[in-house]
Amino acid sequence: MAARGCRAGFALGAALVTLAGSARADYSAAGPETFATSDLPADAGATGKLVVPTGAGPYPLLVASHGWSASPDNQIGWAQHFASYGFVVAVPAFPNPLSPDTMTNAHIIEALVASLSNPNTVSPARGKVDAARVGLEGHSAGGVATTVAAAAVRPQAVVLFDPVDDMAASGKAAYATMCSPLLAIFAGPSSCNNNAGWSAFKATSPGPHVLFDVVGSTHCDGENNARALCGPFCGGAADPARQNEYGGHATAFFLWRLKGDQTAAGALAQSALAADAKLANVSVQNTGTCTVVADGGATDSGSDASRPDSGGASDSGFEGTDASHGVTDGGGGGTSDSGGSGGSGGSGGNNDAAGTSGSAGGCGCGVARADVPGAAVGLLALALLRRRRR
Repeated sequence: MAARGCRAGFALGAALVTLAGSARADYSAAGPETFATSDLPADAGATGKLVVPTGAGPYPLLVASHGWSASPDNQIGWAQHFASYGFVVAVPAFPNPLSPDTMTNAHIIEALVASLSNPNTVSPARGKVDAARVGLEGHSAGGVATTVAAAAVRPQAVVLFDPVDDMAASGKAAYATMCSPLLAIFAGPSSCNNNAGWSAFKATSPGPHVLFDVVGSTHCDGENNARALCGPFCGGAADPARQNEYGGHATAFFLWRLKGDQTAAGALAQSALAADAKLANVSVQNTGTCTVVADGGATDSGSDASRPDSGGASDSGFEGTDASHGVTDGGGGGTSDSGGSGGSGGSGGNNDAAGTSGSAGGCGCGVARADVPGAAVGLLALALLRRRRR
């Protein structure tokens, strides 16, 4: 899926396939919206790019985050594709990409959501952002930063492209408490994704989730515009057909979760995904053990609706069973009981469960690695990059 210019060339649903007797849109094809790409505004909380549909809006807000040694150039194609379906998309440039800091990058994501949701922020997106509809997407080390940020931001949709954890296991800790609806897409093992280390705990997210592997995928497929050195070190170069699986399913997920598009929801049903020979290890959980609620708090799916959590959020019934089971979020910032996630406010609740104030990232295209082979790969890649610049 190549990066697109200001006019998306194909209408939504231009390419249709037949699946189980019904038409299904090809979400890897460009959407109907035109858009413009600019630099992030000075008060956005980060440098990088901003892609805004040219219509009046308001549109849901997305943040698309790059991985180790990468830049907004490697995410801008995804951002423009999402924008063609009616999303405002911010693409931050994280500091120190060869040694990313998870917590620093997570805070940048949080700041972007806050600033671009603020109607007083002067930017091309001013007046076009629906602050009640927020989604996050991240690749590799951008995936762990996205996961940690999600535990604080509590977006309505999270997409992870072959995420890689840091040495402090910040992602694993935050992932286990993240209630936001999740789509996580995985590649085969390589030195660049810690030999698919995230897969060992990929089913632990307590919220609704859609998980699958793309058959034959490499770590490079999670970038729309893959880095030149990604292929030699990450199991093989990116492939446009496999990239379409990432971008197309992510687009459907955001349309479903942030716009209520039921056709898009059908494309992510267990039966549809399981019937797709390009995918493997499909797991769809439509009802999580916790859920994000409208006021930004979180609920516990326990059956006892009378017992309050320590963080100010009360328990609720099962997700979607009774609208009266809403949550009164005291905003104390404390963590909830074992079934839920932290209340809002304070220091962000339990999103930093690993207790780290600044965990280090590093080698292997997205993670600080303790193993020697991974470190060698990172050093060799850096040496080759420097040689090419001479």
